[in-house]
Amino acid sequence: MWKYNREEEYNKNKENMLKQLFIIDMNKYDEKIVDKQKILIDEYRKENNQINFILNSNYELIDDYKKEIGKPNTRIYYKNNRNGMYNRTLQDEIKYYKNLKEIVIAGIDIYDFSIGLSNYLDEIDRHVDIFISRDTTNMKESFHYLNCLLDDRGIKVVEKLEYLKELEKIYKLR
Repeated sequence: MWKYNREEEYNKNKENMLKQLFIIDMNKYDEKIVDKQKILIDEYRKENNQINFILNSNYELIDDYKKEIGKPNTRIYYKNNRNGMYNRTLQDEIKYYKNLKEIVIAGIDIYDFSIGLSNYLDEIDRHVDIFISRDTTNMKESFHYLNCLLDDRGIKVVEKLEYLKELEKIYKLR
């Protein structure tokens, strides 16, 4: 396992970190969503934004993502339950990024994490736009149903990754 000075990295990046990507429970390979997630990862790397992997402590990341661990602005958080937002280290780190404007969530079984993240941001009185691109997840529910369910929590769902950039422009995040 790699080691880095977390405090040093925070101090260097906390003022500039505007966007974060969360990839949830990618311990099973799903070709349809991994290809789209790789596009997101490449984009976040180019923009020097943070990439976070949330994983059940009983599993390992898929091989495609193991090479991402140890790169700058990359974190892995382990969870012991359905909702990775109960990880105290993750909560503390989210507080650190005062200028955070956008979070994109991708992965498997992201519903609980999405709601937990939205509730946590509300609890610490922070407005951060949360987006989900349905084609980067394993969500089977209809787009309309998801949009209604999650929009009420302040989470914006787009059908395809390509639409995410358009939405970011509308919300003046690009």
